[in-house]
Amino acid sequence: MEIKIPGVDVQAGLDLCDGETDIYLRVLRAFASAIPDALEKIRNVSAETLRDYLVNVHGVKSTSASIGAEETRKEAMQLETLAKAGDLAGVLAQNEAFIKQTAVLVDSIRGFLEKYDAGQ
Repeated sequence: MEIKIPGVDVQAGLDLCDGETDIYLRVLRAFASAIPDALEKIRNVSAETLRDYLVNVHGVKSTSASIGAEETRKEAMQLETLAKAGDLAGVLAQNEAFIKQTAVLVDSIRGFLEKYDAGQ
């Protein structure tokens, strides 16, 4: 079964896994499992939690890169940069849209994995 997931450059992700589909599928599963918790942790950012936000959004950035989700990685990097600069207003302006878009990505990955598992 061909791996097709909107928002994911599957070839880039596979390249990071030396072309090993089984490894890449494990990475996709780990992403789909871990990211919802990370999104919950960045949901209610404030001046007091900006440092924790920075750590969590960095994690989303890194894991997005590991699957080939370049647009998500770029958006997370932008939020990380804003958080590092202490720009809470900038983070707040973009955070909710980022969370929603990333949740859609997680749903797409889960949907693919369910179809893949059903076809095995």
